[in-house]
Amino acid sequence: MPSRGSAPVTRTTGIAQRYVEAMNTGDIDAMLSLFAPGAVLRHPTGVYADSDAIRSFFVEMAFAYAARLHGIEVLEHGDMAWLEVEAESDVTPGRQRVVDVFRLDEQGRILDLGVYSGNIVPGSDE
Repeated sequence: MPSRGSAPVTRTTGIAQRYVEAMNTGDIDAMLSLFAPGAVLRHPTGVYADSDAIRSFFVEMAFAYAARLHGIEVLEHGDMAWLEVEAESDVTPGRQRVVDVFRLDEQGRILDLGVYSGNIVPGSDE
């Protein structure tokens, strides 16, 4: 997964890479291993505030729709990472721009994740 420039893989870009890999392969165990105990996931459908809720979110929403991430850009600042991707699935037409904002704990695990999506990429629904 490329990040801006040819910067070395850091803790925040590394977590973003593993997140994309887990998403694209539908690997729930790999995905959950990225989250700290007590992590919170915020999505337009709700707030998922424990590991069972986060598991349900990925199994019932992200993986159920066979979401795949492309066009990846990672920006980082301290313990925050901004992951901008284009997502597509077998269920919805076209690709959507999605931004995932991570805040990491001291061990490099996701403590807080905000998922923001919306705009369809022009021409991708043809």
